Amino acid sequence: MASSHGYPKWLIGSKDEITKSKEWTSFVHELHEAIQQQLTESHVQYFTDLSEAEKELFMQRATKALEGGSASKNLFNRVSSVMDQQLNDQVSKQLLDDYPTDTRSDLIVDAAEEGVMSMLKRWPDMKSKLHVCFNQPLAEPVRQLAWHLYLSDPKMRKEYVDLLNQNPRLAISPQDLDISQRVEQMVLSEPTFSDLKGSIGHFYAMKATLSYHHARQQTKGCLPDIDYFLVVPFVLVASSSLSRRDPAPGKVVALLVEEYLTYMSTRPGYIVDSGSQLHNEEMRGFVDKVASLLEKHYSETSSLISRNYVPAREKIVATEKGSRAVLVEGLTDLVRPMARTMLIGFLNFETLLYVWDQYVIGLDVPSFSTEWLAVVMATLIGLLHDKLKSCKNPQEMEEVLNRDSPSLTVHQFQYQVKRYHYRDLYTMLTSDQKAALPVLDPTQSVHPSWRHWYNDQIPPYTKPQDRRKAREEREAERERLLQQQRDAERLRKEGESRERKAEHGEAMKLAASERARLDQERIALEDLLDDERRRRLDGERKAQEEIENLRRELEALKQPQAPRPASNFSLKSYVSRMLIPPPPSPASQMASLAAIPESPVRTPAPTLNPQVQAEEVILDFLTRIRRSMDKIASGEGEDSQTLDTETNKFIHTNVQDIKRAQMEVFGHRLQPGEFESMDALRQKQASDQMMTLIQKWRDDRRARDLRQGGGGSTRR
Repeated sequence: MASSHGYPKWLIGSKDEITKSKEWTSFVHELHEAIQQQLTESHVQYFTDLSEAEKELFMQRATKALEGGSASKNLFNRVSSVMDQQLNDQVSKQLLDDYPTDTRSDLIVDAAEEGVMSMLKRWPDMKSKLHVCFNQPLAEPVRQLAWHLYLSDPKMRKEYVDLLNQNPRLAISPQDLDISQRVEQMVLSEPTFSDLKGSIGHFYAMKATLSYHHARQQTKGCLPDIDYFLVVPFVLVASSSLSRRDPAPGKVVALLVEEYLTYMSTRPGYIVDSGSQLHNEEMRGFVDKVASLLEKHYSETSSLISRNYVPAREKIVATEKGSRAVLVEGLTDLVRPMARTMLIGFLNFETLLYVWDQYVIGLDVPSFSTEWLAVVMATLIGLLHDKLKSCKNPQEMEEVLNRDSPSLTVHQFQYQVKRYHYRDLYTMLTSDQKAALPVLDPTQSVHPSWRHWYNDQIPPYTKPQDRRKAREEREAERERLLQQQRDAERLRKEGESRERKAEHGEAMKLAASERARLDQERIALEDLLDDERRRRLDGERKAQEEIENLRRELEALKQPQAPRPASNFSLKSYVSRMLIPPPPSPASQMASLAAIPESPVRTPAPTLNPQVQAEEVILDFLTRIRRSMDKIASGEGEDSQTLDTETNKFIHTNVQDIKRAQMEVFGHRLQPGEFESMDALRQKQASDQMMTLIQKWRDDRRARDLRQGGGGSTRR
């Protein structure tokens, strides 16, 4: 029922209606006048010139000045009636629409609780308003919020979370295993801890909190037994966030660490009770308060304690004088273990949390915690008076406290506190209450009582047959709606089935077409392969035929032939005439090569056989080709000198380019053997860089020569 801003709807509606009322307008007007008067007296021109603390002080003074006036009373009466109406309207709507199992009173309390929590989350500084809950056990959500507000320490929590993120092992004690065993042993051995047995979440929450507590101390010693007991209430408060089967979440453990360490750092000295002189003095003062309360309200119990703790030789003196020193000494032995453990192990969990609730909401009031715990100790001993009467020595009294105190209930403590101590303790809590935001308590006579919750219009009486008919109509309507839902679900499933079948058929068609395409491609490839195989066989057959023809021709040439008449034309002369001179080289542009002279015609001797004659012709042919190539490459006469000069220039230019490239790449000229000493990768990289530079310089020179040649042609 909460709005988007985190507030319940009834609270938002109350605010809107109140701010539009004439009572609010009148109150705000008088408040502005009171503030303006203070500004004038303080010689301040604008309210915005004040600091935040000064603004709050001026607001408190102005509100205090208006307190008790007609505008203030009218506004608070209006606030009470509007909240009464809005809250009950929401509950009535909830009863009409949701058919809840809770009663109307329960729903009103839950809605009011939701509004209180939303305001406390928005304004944590208003936690002092929880003093109105004194002598009442807090509801579980309110308890969790109240404990967090009073035991909050963001710096300590941030330190723990940062340590977990950076190095989680530093958040675990070296004695983590021993701590786990002691926690398990404590849960199993303490009778009042039976609700925690078998709960993995509670076990891991206690173990993780105590392990970090010990690691933070950076000591080799073990944790005191009291530290193990004091973590139990915090785990109980977080029970709604803990599972009995799974370990505690990290967020919950961080909250427990924050609250537990904050409490441990703010404990009074008589609870720490380290044995120091200061703590001993605080313990004596605390026990003295308990003794005074016992003597005042439970005199018979105090006398009983004095009798049991008087030594035998001083029994008569103690009985006659009622020595207070004996009472204090006896109470010290009884109260010390209860004070050190804050009654953990002495009370059942419900009563224990009630005691701790009052202790926590009074942390912002100096000395309240001491007064409250003294009242609790005295009340506990006084409630067990009937059990203690049969005790004859201190040991029996301690056994009675350990055995029977867990049976005490919250109502017993509430009654005794209300009877003897409520007025004084509540006055102590509210003595420093700020008047700027008073607490609206409809149970007090200061404000009008809330009446809407029992003055609502009673539903008209209906006959049984009418109720039966209406019930049958509702059932028929419900059945009709269910049938509609079933029909809609059936149609949806049928549609999905048709879609799946259509998709399956389409997929089958696509698969069939794909298989057909693959078959066609396979057949085409097989045809191509057959064609290629036939062409290759035909080629091999033709090549084999050619080889056979050549073999037959060679065999025919090897056979001796009849001499033929001499001819004037030899094979050498024919080849010489048919040779074409090679093209001129760039260095022979000035003069053309001389024609190759023909050798005189020579008729081969008739005595030479054809094979020798063929070899001689081929040798002569190759000799002429070599001579022609030499002339083409080196030239003759001046051409040869020109080629040599150009070659030397080219070699010199290449050497200079290499040296220049070495300077560009290495920054110096390489020494002999320096390049070979480099690794293969470095050699490759350097070679590539040098060749790139050399090629660039060659291209630049070629382009420059072409431009110069083009310019000369243009001038000519």
